[in-house]
Amino acid sequence: MMKQHVFTVLAILFFTNVGIAQSTGTFTDSRDGQNYKTISFKEDSTGKTITWMAQNLNYKVEGSYAYNDNENNRNEFGLLYTWDAAKKACPSGWHLPTDSEWTVLVDQFGGMDNAGEALKSIKGWSEDGNGTNTSGFNALAGGIRRPDGSYMFQGTLGYFWTSTLINSVDKVWGWNFHYGGPPSSNKQNLKKAFRWDVQVSVGISVRLVQD
Repeated sequence: MMKQHVFTVLAILFFTNVGIAQSTGTFTDSRDGQNYKTISFKEDSTGKTITWMAQNLNYKVEGSYAYNDNENNRNEFGLLYTWDAAKKACPSGWHLPTDSEWTVLVDQFGGMDNAGEALKSIKGWSEDGNGTNTSGFNALAGGIRRPDGSYMFQGTLGYFWTSTLINSVDKVWGWNFHYGGPPSSNKQNLKKAFRWDVQVSVGISVRLVQD
């Protein structure tokens, strides 16, 4: 058992919509005893097994916030973190994913035009914008916290940090998923994964990768 955390891989195999066998597991954060689901898959180009948290991080640090400052929202959506807080909140053995690691995840499940459907949860997205969650990643529409302390987009957008700076000041790459519309022409966004520049002072969701 590692000092800071316990990681258990459960031997449950299934197939994604692109036919990649993978496994699910659980991780227990020994700092507060919270349990997180995980998914693992082998990267095609390297054969390396990669393990991601399949739930939003929910470890409280300075710079982390429950949506609408309602602690009950943590039960489903975890916390929203500024970029600095996201880096500080990682338990031992896990890290904030790089932009490249997010790209690998998205490519594994259909690429930017299709991975959103496989990675998004089957409930919680507005106007029938749910995904299929065939990946097991279960991306949630957790919304954001703006720098002025206001909240928006829960149910319509899910934003996630990377650790990759775009410049040396205040912009970082982030990834997000969309509920799809309206207008109806935007329904193509249901399946997509998007990559955006995000200000470090914004509060968004966190998924981690095992070291």
